[in-house]
Amino acid sequence: MTRPSQNIVLPPEYPALDYPPFGYLDNPHHSAVMNRSGIIRSVPPLGFGFWCRRFPWPYGEGALRHVNYLSFVHLGVVVDGRIFSSEEDFARAGIRLGSHYHTKTMMSYDWEVEDLGFSAKYFLAEEHALACSLTVRNASDRPREVFVHVTNEYGHVERPWWGSNGLAATFDAEHSAAVCKMWAYGDVFALGADREPVAYKATPLREKWDQWVRSNDLTSNEGASESLPLPMFSMLTYRLTAPSSGEEQLTYCLTRGTNELWTIRRHREVLANALGILDRHLREDREFYRVAPVLSGDWPEEWKQGWVLDLETLRMNTRPPIGIYQHPWDAMQIYTPRAVLGETMLDMMCLSYADEELAKEVIYGTFADAPMPNVPCSREDGSMNMIGAGGAECGTAPTWGLPFHVIRCLHHRTGDDAWIRDLYPYLRAFLEWWLENRTDDEGWFHCNNSWESGQDGSRRFLIDVGEEAKVSDYVRTVDVEAVMAHAFVVMEELAGIAGQKADARRWRELAQKRIETTRAMYVDGWFRDFDARTGEPIILEDYYDVMMFVPLSVGIATPEQMEGVRPMFQRFADEPTPFLEWPSFWFPFSEAAWNAGLRPFLAETLATTADRVYSRTAGRELTPMGDTKFSLPDPYNYRMPGQAAEFWPVEMHPQIRNGAECYGWGATMPTLLIRSIIGFREVGSQEFLLAPSLPKRMMREGGTYAVSNLKYGGMMFDVRYTVLKDQRLRCDLQVLSEREAVIGIEDADGHSVLAQPVSEGVTEVSFELANHGFVRVTIG
Repeated sequence: MTRPSQNIVLPPEYPALDYPPFGYLDNPHHSAVMNRSGIIRSVPPLGFGFWCRRFPWPYGEGALRHVNYLSFVHLGVVVDGRIFSSEEDFARAGIRLGSHYHTKTMMSYDWEVEDLGFSAKYFLAEEHALACSLTVRNASDRPREVFVHVTNEYGHVERPWWGSNGLAATFDAEHSAAVCKMWAYGDVFALGADREPVAYKATPLREKWDQWVRSNDLTSNEGASESLPLPMFSMLTYRLTAPSSGEEQLTYCLTRGTNELWTIRRHREVLANALGILDRHLREDREFYRVAPVLSGDWPEEWKQGWVLDLETLRMNTRPPIGIYQHPWDAMQIYTPRAVLGETMLDMMCLSYADEELAKEVIYGTFADAPMPNVPCSREDGSMNMIGAGGAECGTAPTWGLPFHVIRCLHHRTGDDAWIRDLYPYLRAFLEWWLENRTDDEGWFHCNNSWESGQDGSRRFLIDVGEEAKVSDYVRTVDVEAVMAHAFVVMEELAGIAGQKADARRWRELAQKRIETTRAMYVDGWFRDFDARTGEPIILEDYYDVMMFVPLSVGIATPEQMEGVRPMFQRFADEPTPFLEWPSFWFPFSEAAWNAGLRPFLAETLATTADRVYSRTAGRELTPMGDTKFSLPDPYNYRMPGQAAEFWPVEMHPQIRNGAECYGWGATMPTLLIRSIIGFREVGSQEFLLAPSLPKRMMREGGTYAVSNLKYGGMMFDVRYTVLKDQRLRCDLQVLSEREAVIGIEDADGHSVLAQPVSEGVTEVSFELANHGFVRVTIG
C-alpha cells in the first residue's frame, strides 16, 4: 500500500551543499562519568548506530561503559534487482553518495538511481531511540517498486561482564518489531517501522546476512540465538511503491531499553511521534543558521563545507547542564567530556560569531560553576581531570585560549555590560589565585607543570620525555607574564563597568609591573623563559616555542621588540611541525602576526593551512585505523571525515592520524578566517575594522568572497568583497538593523570615506579599499 508522504521541511537558511556522507549525531545525554550513554556515529555507507565502547584515539579511551557494545542500523535498498548496501555497490554503479543535510540534529544520506531519488534522514529522537525517515522520490511516469532491508547489528562486546553470555533475536508479531537482547543480562533493542515488514529473519553470521540482502531474500525464519563473541543480525524487509511523479516514505527506529516490555512500549511511542520530534530539531537548526555566519561566493567548496562542519562540531560539544555544571558547558570533545578553561575559550570565541548569547553563558558558567577559583579541569561529577605529579589540582594557565582577550573581544562585539558585571567577581578571584599560588618568592609567574601550561611535555619546562606532570615551578614563563599583564589591563577596563572603580588603580599598577617584567624577558631577538634557580634565560639549542609570540599577541611587546621578532614568523611557517599543526597555537600565532603587521604573510600561511584542514574535513574516504589500542572490530575500525579533528598535521601518520574526531578546538578555523582573511576585528563597543587580506590566488578580477551575519553592536552585517583591478576590492555591506543609526567608514589615515544613515531593516553600503588595507567602521 502506498502511504502519503509527510513533508519534512528543511531550514532554508542552512547552506545547501554536498557534504561528506559521514558524521555524528548529538547525544546530549552522554557524559564522562554520570551517564556514559554512548556516541551516535555513522556506519557507512547508509547506517548509523550506538557506539558504546572505547575508541582507538585520544579521549576515546575514557572510562569503559560497563555494558559495552556496538548496535547499528544498516540500510540496504534493492531497485530492479540492483543492490545498494555496501560502498562497493555505489562505486560499481558510478553513483555519488552524499549528504545534503549535515547538522548535529540530523544527517542525511542522499543518492539517485536513474529516475529515483533517495534520502535517508537519521536523527536521535531521544536518548535511547535512533530514527530515520527514508524518502523515495519517483520522477518517472510509472509506479516503481523498491525493497528496503533494515538491519540491527548488535554485539561486538569489548569487555564481557557478568551475564554477557550471548544474543537472542526474535520477532514481535503484534508490534511488527525485531527484538534483540543479551542473555543473561544487557540492553534490549527493538527495530521496526511505521508499517509491517514482508519478511523477518536473524543470523549471527555476517556472510549469511549479506547473502540475504544481495539475493533480496523475502523468506522469514524464527530468529536466532548464539553465544558471544559473534554479533547478531536482525533483518526486516519492506516493500515500497513510489507513485509516478510522487514520493513514498518509510520511517524506522532502533530503540534501546532495559527490558522488552518497556522497550517495545517506548519504541511504538517514538515511531508515532518521530517526525514531530524531527520537526522540533529542525526548528532549532533554523534558529541557529538564521544568524550564523556562512561563506558564499568563490571561496573553495571545501572551505564552505568545512566551515559548516566546524560550526556543527562546536554545537555538539556544547553540552547541557549536568552534575556540578549548572550552565551549558564546553566538553572539549564528545567521547569523555570535561571542562577545560583554555579549550572553552577557544571554542566559544568561534561559536560566539554564530551564537553570542550561548557563548557568553558558557564562559560565565565555566567560571561560576568551577570547583575552585583557578577553574581546574574537571568532569561533571566534580572529579579533577588534571592533577600534577606534585598533587596540584590544575586548570589551564591564562595563556591557553587567551581568555581575557576573548572576553574583551566578546564585550566589544556585544556591548553586554550586565555580562561583565556578573563575570567580574570570578575573573578577579581567578587572577588573585594566580597571584597567590603561581608566583615565586621574587614575584615571577610560573606554571606548576607543563600540563597546566597547556603545552604537555614542552622542552621549555626542562623536563624529559614522560615527565609532563613533573613540577617545574622553577621556570619563569614569559607568556604567563605577558597574558597576566594584559589581563590586568583588561580588568582595569572591566572594573569600571562592574562598578568596582576602587579596583582599577590596583589593576593599573599590576599591569605596569607585568608589562615591565615581560619586556625584560626579551633576550637576543626572542622572548625567553628564565630559570629561577640561576636567574639566567633558558636558551635551548635549535628549539623555539610558538608561545614566545604571546607578548605580541596581547600587545605587550615594544615596537622594537616586535620588529626584532618579525623574522621568526617565517621560521615557523617553513617548519610548521609541530606548532602550526595545532589549532591552540594558531590563535596566538595569528594574533601576533597581525599585530606585527604581517598580514599578507598571515593570509598566505593561513590559506595553505585551511586547504589542508578542510580537504580532510570535507573528504570522501574512510581511513583504516590498523592495529591500535582499543581497536574497533572489523569492518568498523576506521576514521572518517565529516567533522573537525583534534589537530591539523602536515603528514597523516597511519596510527595517530589527526587525533580525536569531533574535537572542539579543531573546529576553530572560522575564527582565524574571520579575523585574518575576512579581516573583521574588534576596536571598541561601537567600532570595528574591516581589513581584507585575500591570498594571492583569490585575487582574480571579478571574484566574489562573501560572509553573512557578522554581528556587532546589535546589528548584523553581510560582507561581500569583489576583486577589482590593481589589487583593489569593492566591499558591499548589507546592514540589518533594528534601530536607526549612522554607519561611518574611515580609511587607514582617518579620512572619512562615507557616512550613511541606517534605518530599521536592511541598508546597503558600498565602498572600495585595497587588499591588505583596512577601514574603520563606526556605528553612530
